[in-house]
Amino acid sequence: MSSSTESPTAPILVSSLPDLIIFLSTISPSSTLYLDCEGKSLGRDGKLTIMTILVHPTHIISLIDIQIIGKAAFTTPNANSKTLKAILEDPLIPKCHWDVRNDADALWAHYEVRLAGVIDVQLLENASRIGDKTYFRGLHACVQKDLKLKFMEINRWIKNKKEVQTLMANDIFSRRPLDSKVVQYCVNDVVYLPALHETYAKRIDSQWMKKAMDESGRRVVEACGPAYKPQSEMKKLGPWGSGLEKRLLTMDEYLDQYENDMMDAMEGDLLGHDFYEEYDDVDDYPMSSKDAAWDDTFDSCWEK
Repeated sequence: MSSSTESPTAPILVSSLPDLIIFLSTISPSSTLYLDCEGKSLGRDGKLTIMTILVHPTHIISLIDIQIIGKAAFTTPNANSKTLKAILEDPLIPKCHWDVRNDADALWAHYEVRLAGVIDVQLLENASRIGDKTYFRGLHACVQKDLKLKFMEINRWIKNKKEVQTLMANDIFSRRPLDSKVVQYCVNDVVYLPALHETYAKRIDSQWMKKAMDESGRRVVEACGPAYKPQSEMKKLGPWGSGLEKRLLTMDEYLDQYENDMMDAMEGDLLGHDFYEEYDDVDDYPMSSKDAAWDDTFDSCWEK
């Protein structure tokens, strides 16, 4: 897979059925999709208002306005009779997420879309990481640590993320028209996923790749189950414990780890240490921890 950190073309807002049909025509059987969902308290207890999709290799980013289009966003076919639901459920079309769990939960609970063909890039990072794998890392920490971005580019990315996160309690993803900062926030959550995917795929071995792929599928199953808790603190923990083996590091591994430690220290001084918490993606947690109000319609999702 070839990817880069170059800026894509301006994002496309898909807010009508004609727009949706055009968007669906851009996805071929050989495409790889990089996705992220947004919405207040994203998951079964909240709502899904925006789905951001980067189509690889074109790198065109589209924001699907689920709030405006509604269920028809998933059930309207294009000229080839393909719906977004069918594409998302197609195991032969790779779907790459950064922590798929709340996205999968929201899609299944509200629209009965069962994701398939999922590659969780967060799991690739954890599985390919040299050293302790106990805790997951947030997207922003990995963008800073694992991609060679220019200082101003990464500073703009961080600034936008912090600005929008302060507005999340006000249901910012539901306001129309979408604020330009919100649009950029949505873009930021997918624009670097191809480069991160490529980075981790290069450094992971076949055994850990299989573990990451198996765990990606298990995450979807877990998220679609009735016992899943979107706000659980346990989500910070990796599935493999520390993953440490009692062996000496190779010289290349030692130098890589040393370089990472030095970069962490330098960037922490420049950007602030608080940006390096292991797992702090605010939008991965609901704004409320109230239990779902289970009704017959919602329960029926797991009976099918």
